[in-house]
Amino acid sequence: MTSETILRLCSLTMLSAVCLAKNVVLLPPPMSSYIIYHANIGQALIELGHNVSLCVPEYLSNKELVPHKRINIIRYGEHLGDVQAKILKSIDLRGQFWQGKPQTFLSRFPLIHMFKELVHEVLSDSKFLAAIQEHKPELFIIDNLMYIRNILVLPYKLGIPFSLIGSFSDSVLGGIPFHPASEPLVLEYASYNKTFFERVKAVIMSLIFLSYDLFSDADVVSRYAPEKAYMTIRDIALKAEIFIAETDHILDYPRTSLPNTKLIGGSSVGEAKPLSGEVKKFVEESSRGVAVVSFGGYDVNLPDDIRSKMETAFQNLNLNVVWKINGTFEKQDKILALNWIPQNDLLGHPKTTVFISHCGKNGQYEALYHGVPILCLPMFFDQFYNSERIFVKGFGQYADIRDITPDELVRLIQEIADDTKFRANIQKASKIFRELYKIPSKEAAFWLDHVMKYGGDYMRSSGQKMPLYQFLLLDVIAFLLCILIIAIYLVLYVVKLCCYRFRIIKVKND
Repeated sequence: MTSETILRLCSLTMLSAVCLAKNVVLLPPPMSSYIIYHANIGQALIELGHNVSLCVPEYLSNKELVPHKRINIIRYGEHLGDVQAKILKSIDLRGQFWQGKPQTFLSRFPLIHMFKELVHEVLSDSKFLAAIQEHKPELFIIDNLMYIRNILVLPYKLGIPFSLIGSFSDSVLGGIPFHPASEPLVLEYASYNKTFFERVKAVIMSLIFLSYDLFSDADVVSRYAPEKAYMTIRDIALKAEIFIAETDHILDYPRTSLPNTKLIGGSSVGEAKPLSGEVKKFVEESSRGVAVVSFGGYDVNLPDDIRSKMETAFQNLNLNVVWKINGTFEKQDKILALNWIPQNDLLGHPKTTVFISHCGKNGQYEALYHGVPILCLPMFFDQFYNSERIFVKGFGQYADIRDITPDELVRLIQEIADDTKFRANIQKASKIFRELYKIPSKEAAFWLDHVMKYGGDYMRSSGQKMPLYQFLLLDVIAFLLCILIIAIYLVLYVVKLCCYRFRIIKVKND
């Protein structure tokens, strides 16, 4: 083969790769944790040859949440301010938790209203919409977080295909048949084996969610895309090329799915990098093992009594402790307290024996990936559901940090660190997870790339294309009820007629 032929083949290969490249725009909710995991998936798409743009609110644009330099940043919302702080302040779930107030579904209503206002601001921002169109998107990737559901009008307005990705598989939004007795609903924190009254509650919640969409407005299309045919947000959602859920049947409970819903596990996981600096020195000198303590990326300001309780317990452990904590902390021999820790790298270190966490999604998956048992100390949102799930699966324990004593905290941590059943359970699950899901962000990118090539219609169930009354078989049930009523009426009529004839015959005989 001549050099000229080789050069021509290389040119054709490069031209083919350029032709296959698509312009992808990721639109996560305007909070840091969502932007981080969307960026991971964006990077995986770039590795497949696509051009990726990520929408980032102005208040987070300088926080280096997107380390991948080849991702284009589309900034928006200069006037929105710190959305994350406003949300936490408006519902004050932390304050409610520390005050012992119950966190009910009703307490989320202010959050629903706030997000609807936020989405309205975004959809009304002509400068932002123009910036998106400049990138000539061929696929939108939108988070399925229920609170920002109104944003789905954007791809419908622009006539651009889209895919949905999120932390959970939403059966109602995805048109997936489900059984409320055995499958947990979104926002439902019932036990794994539901009691009778939990099943009653699940049926009622299912009927409410199916019949009424709390999270979107009925007039979204008429407001933002009046030139388009009227559709509800749920109808638009069912047009998604694919639904990708950051969950699985290993950490979560098995549930019904459809071909166009792909479960990928947690996109934050990956191989641990070597430790460095004082963290490396502290861990390597910890002959008894290490407990890693972290309450996630948000600033969790622990009350003084809780902080003192945890410090007392950590001092009495037969372990050293690496503790992510806000503010200053007096240096101690057994405790390394820092404002930031390399959490994934610590969990992947062989000396880490237990993870003490609020039980958020990313931390749970990192612990699962590295096979580290967990003590869950949940505070709000899905953390209570996650914590019970860890307990049911045998991956650890959970407790109420408000009520537990220092001695009880020591006992629980040591039990998880020393009892081999917890480590054996989660390490087996880790092996299954690694074998089935490999690198979740790359799995997500594979399926997104797939539907960009071939579309997702061939995976779409007919149930995802029919109206709700047909999906629920309400027309069939009504028809069968009519048949039953007519049949009962005819039987009663025949009986009545027979009785009437019998009486006539009897009268004649008398």
